[in-house]
Amino acid sequence: MKNLILTLVLALGFGVASAQLIKEKEPIDPKYLAGAVPVVDGKVTFSRDIDLKSSLPADSIYHLLARWSGRYFSMNKDVLVRKNVNSSLADHRVEIGVVQYLVFRSTALVLDRTQIIFALTMQIEKGKVTLKMSDIKYYYEEDRTPEKFTAEEWITDEMALNKKKTKYVHGHGKFREKTFDLFDNIAADAKFFIEDL
Repeated sequence: MKNLILTLVLALGFGVASAQLIKEKEPIDPKYLAGAVPVVDGKVTFSRDIDLKSSLPADSIYHLLARWSGRYFSMNKDVLVRKNVNSSLADHRVEIGVVQYLVFRSTALVLDRTQIIFALTMQIEKGKVTLKMSDIKYYYEEDRTPEKFTAEEWITDEMALNKKKTKYVHGHGKFREKTFDLFDNIAADAKFFIEDL
């Protein structure tokens, strides 16, 4: 009798676990579909203009943005490397190179992530700051069989979406969504900081 009860409890537990694994796929949020990943001159380049309400001189804004980027990326546990690569006070441009993890799934048994390498540029112009993320590369499964590819090879509409532009090609969606969300989060934090100047 005890064996029968134990067998039923185990079977019920496995049944619930399998039902959770076989759940239906959620529909793709339209913000990730056609046109979500901008390509400029053949390169994936996310860009956002942020209006400046401050009357501070551009030199001061440059120093504040450099400080913001240092704070933002040093507080992120997924960032591996952040360094100034081509910043110019004279041109009022802050440019940094970033290497960080994009985590797709993290459980006690599974860690699915990639390293993303990108350039982030903040150009101060009259009345605005233009934020750009470009030169995006991925280094996937570095612990197993490493794969290296660029955003142009993996997340553009042509590479990541089906012909109708309604679904992802297998394996591309998680990169596309996480990259889009990464830029969105950086831009939102920068906007919050800039609008508070």
